[in-house]
Order: sequence, then C-alpha cells, then structure tokens
Amino acid sequence: MRGVSLIVRSSDGASRLPAALAHLKAQAQTIVPWEVLLVDNASTDDTAKVALSCWGEGPVPLRVVPEPGRGRQSATERGLKEARYEFVGFVDDDNWVAPDWVQVAYRALASDSFLGAVGSVCDPVFETPEPKWFSEFHSSYGVLTDSDLIHHKDPWEYLHGAGLCIRKQAWTRLVQGGFRSLVTDRVGRRSPGSGDTELTLAIRLAGWKIRVEQCLRLKHFIPAERLCWEYLRRQQRGCAASQALLDAYSAHNLSMRYRLKPRLGQLWWCQAGRCLLKLMHRPRAVAVALSSRGEDQQDVIEVDRLFGRILGMVRLRGRYSGSRRHVRYAPWRLRRPEEYVRQSREAHV
Repeated sequence: MRGVSLIVRSSDGASRLPAALAHLKAQAQTIVPWEVLLVDNASTDDTAKVALSCWGEGPVPLRVVPEPGRGRQSATERGLKEARYEFVGFVDDDNWVAPDWVQVAYRALASDSFLGAVGSVCDPVFETPEPKWFSEFHSSYGVLTDSDLIHHKDPWEYLHGAGLCIRKQAWTRLVQGGFRSLVTDRVGRRSPGSGDTELTLAIRLAGWKIRVEQCLRLKHFIPAERLCWEYLRRQQRGCAASQALLDAYSAHNLSMRYRLKPRLGQLWWCQAGRCLLKLMHRPRAVAVALSSRGEDQQDVIEVDRLFGRILGMVRLRGRYSGSRRHVRYAPWRLRRPEEYVRQSREAHV
C-alpha cells in the first residue's frame, strides 16, 4: 500500500521523545498517507506513556509497538514487520526531522522503482560546545553534511540508519531469500553496532540502488555525555569490532573470480595477524592509549580501532569463515559465484 510508515526506535527515551515527536507533528500537510510507529525497545521508563501523551491528536495515528528484545536491530525488524505502508522510514528518539521529510522520502522512492533505500542529510545539534576534534570524526556519530555530499563519489556502498527510508519490498525479498543479519546491534546506550549499515549493504548487493537524497534532512541531537573523548574511544572500539563481521560484504569476499593471494589474505588468522603487526609498529601510541586518555591524538584512535577489531576477530574465531560464506553464496544476492562459473562454462560450450 502506497504511503510512508515512520518508525521511531526508542529505548528508555522518555526524556528525548518530546522533541523528536514535536518535529514529527510539525510535518507539512501532504496527500501522502503516513503513520508513526513507536517501537518501545525494552524500555524500563515511561517511554510509551510519554509518546502517547506528547502525540495527542497528532496529524496521523501513532501506534506503540512493544519489542522485548533489546538492541536497535530488534527494533528495526519489528518496525518492518508492523509497517502498513510500502516505504518505511527510520528515526531514533534523538533525531529531529525536517517539516517535509515524509513528502520528500515518498517522492524519492516513488520516482524510481529500482531504488531500494534513500538516506538523509544529517546535521548535528550539540547540547554543549562542539569539541575541536568532532569535525574529524563526525561520520562516526551518523552525521552527514552537505560538504560530505560534495566530496562523495557515487555509488554509495551503504547508508547511515538515522533518517533511512527503505522500500519494504526490498527487505521482504531479502528475508524470503534467507537473509539473516550477521551483526548484533547496539544494546541500550552502549557503543553502536552496524545493523543499519549491513541492511543497506545487503539491499545494494541484492541489486537495488541506494543513494542519499540531499533534500531529505534531519538533525541529530548529541548530548554532552557523547561529546567526550572517552565516549569516542569506546565508540571506535565498538564499531571496529562490528566491522569484522561486515568483512563478509567486502569486495574481496564478493568477487566472482577466484584469486589465491586475495583469498588467503581474507583468512581469519591473516586478518588477525595484520592487526597485531600494525599494533607492533605503533608502540608509542599503544603505550599512550593504555596509560592515558590520549586526547586529540589520532594515533590513539587508530590503536583503539585495532584493539576493537582484534576483539571482534577473537569473538568470531570459528565463525569468521562461515559468515563470509553465508554472504558470498547467499541466494538473495544478485549473482552468486557458482552462477558466474556456470555461465562462463556455458559461454564456452
């Protein structure tokens, strides 16, 4: 059914929801059918009550959907299952959408039947003054600016989750083809996982187009506790740990041609060994990372990323190769390696 289902993912978000819902209520009048679903992600506060109270007589219905499983991935999947309309948008309880967000998202996806997902331009709003290091690491906070778009070259490999809008048909076909997420997404307020990234990687791998729509805009409120150096370091370690799973979507793993050297380089022991070697070549940065805050030092962040990746690799030992095969030979892929080999042989007959 044509329209937009807007999913608000919230876990213990009673204090953040009023601002987010106020921006949703301020949507410009449109003939596009839309709805709001609040996925209450195992909250222990009054998230649901606050949402219903703030929404009141809103422009469209708001449904509260309880999701007992913690983590943003659980909230995403529940929202997709409950959505009534063809296009499904996702925002978090700290996202403030522009007044024309629903209309622009609908227009973008309706204009191209091969477009599986669109992302939003996301500008930061700071609770406290912006740290001097923020601009260098802003993408780690899900921030995507107009300047980023100017310097980006198509195609997009993946999209951020805040302000993401996908075609439900794209997700349905993935699930019917046996897609299952490899990533255990973030729980509560801990370092973010990469579930949204993986979803858009999979949508693109299945043959759909993805892109950022410059007119699709929102703001991301960043509280003071996330604007400290310690939080950034924890976040970088968490992201790097998740990235180990997303290696399954790398170009080397998805290549239709078999080359021995690249294949050997993708083995678990080789990937883990590379991280250890990189750490060995940064003894000073490792010492600083272990003994102090190392504020404003890029080398310390690089060390944290290596620590995080090693931790992710250790957790994946015994499953790393399996996860790569799961994606490489996935039936939902646009083309799988055995199909390439079969077609090549048939061409020579």
